[in-house]
Amino acid sequence: MQLATLTSIRKYYPSTNALAVDGADFSLERGEVHALVGENGAGKSTLAKILCGFESPDSGTVAIRGSPVSFSSHRDAEKAGIGFVPQYSMLAPGLSAADNVALGHEPRFLGVFSDRRRVAYDFSLLADRYGFSVNPDAIVSTLSASGRREVEILRALARGGGVLVLDEPTSILGERETEALFALIRRLKSAGAGIVYISHRAKEILDLADRISVMRAGRVERTIRPDDTDECGLADLIVRSSSCAAGTDSGSTPGKPGLTLRSVTLSRRGSDSLDGADLVVRKGEVVAVVALGGNGLDALEDVAAGVVGPDSGDVLVLGKDIHSYPPRILRSGVMAYIPTDREGRGLCAKASVALNAIAGRLRGYSFADFALGRAPLADADALLASFDVKNGGRRRVDTLSGGNRQRVVAARELDGPADVVVAANPTQGLDRSSRAALLSRLAEMRDEGSAVLLLSSDPEDASELADRSFVLYRGRLKALSGPGSDDSAIAAALTGVEP
Repeated sequence: MQLATLTSIRKYYPSTNALAVDGADFSLERGEVHALVGENGAGKSTLAKILCGFESPDSGTVAIRGSPVSFSSHRDAEKAGIGFVPQYSMLAPGLSAADNVALGHEPRFLGVFSDRRRVAYDFSLLADRYGFSVNPDAIVSTLSASGRREVEILRALARGGGVLVLDEPTSILGERETEALFALIRRLKSAGAGIVYISHRAKEILDLADRISVMRAGRVERTIRPDDTDECGLADLIVRSSSCAAGTDSGSTPGKPGLTLRSVTLSRRGSDSLDGADLVVRKGEVVAVVALGGNGLDALEDVAAGVVGPDSGDVLVLGKDIHSYPPRILRSGVMAYIPTDREGRGLCAKASVALNAIAGRLRGYSFADFALGRAPLADADALLASFDVKNGGRRRVDTLSGGNRQRVVAARELDGPADVVVAANPTQGLDRSSRAALLSRLAEMRDEGSAVLLLSSDPEDASELADRSFVLYRGRLKALSGPGSDDSAIAAALTGVEP
């Protein structure tokens, strides 16, 4: 029996000029785990959000148990029996497990008062049905990661769920907790639930899935059975092999260490952490670290850029503790930083494009310069032109497309010399020519003597630019062999396949 069918789904976002889903087809049967895999940006999460009512498709149809539906909200999807378990917990930590499951749907006594006994009773019935052992009275903040995940799943199932969508469910779990989650998924499957399982991890997909659909550029490229492939083959399907020229070795000998991480540990939501990271980026080289979602890349970015301090270990810039530099000094020629979160960290959304572009040099202008406006605007225009930023510097930056916003950040950060460059997913949202220009500028800065740390979810960035490459998997760094490492080796390491 087909629980859910998505046919010719299309979703376009005008604000970012992104065609996230382009005519995708997907189906889910009763008692099935159907894995949805692909590179970052392939359209997996958008397709899942459409199924769960968080987004509406521009065209195409969604059918539940054979009947076409049109969801206006996630509540509509819940009423149709579709539950969603997000990558990171959205539970209320101060409430009990039973209260979290009932939240927003509390049974009432005399139509007014919350029926506490009924809340606990309904929770116990649901937990017994699916073999969950969590205590209904346990406060969520006291539960383990796997216990919280149980509550998330029960909350999804409590809405009548026969369809369950799990988005990177093991990203916050350790190995033991992951095994417990897998046992729960198998029990749900035996009870007749249909499960959409979104993950980058080849081994767990092959262990769990009945079918595997691979997305590429917004389309479901193929659907296979686990018996049709192995870990290495699936890894190659998940992470597209690069067709670009490999490596850009400068041919020079790297100099003194610019950025050093020594035994750095940062605990953050299970596997999205750092576990004893050792890394040296020398002046005159590009070192790339590649990782898929939920493996600690955000944590590495935060400690390398000095946004947060590590739980243990040392982060050094030019041989000195990174936090010994006053922020203004660190960001004025010592370190250039392109953040993954360009809106939250890289831009002031309500300010003009011009002010965002020259934000790093504002102290160099006098009051008269700003009153007249000519010098700052001329400098901003020249800087923006160097990165082909269109639509003018006087507009508010939040009116620009995503690609143009990324160009503004890159233009500002890569304009002048810097001892250290931390570039986190710098090519996100860029077209091919802009991407090539940005990578070329990073190579120039390397050749000029900068120590460049490239953090990316795209293996092509590393293969085109890096002198040395590492893969980060579940918080641990693994070195790859030199520029242009074999694509299959990168894909295998990204998805945890043992050599």
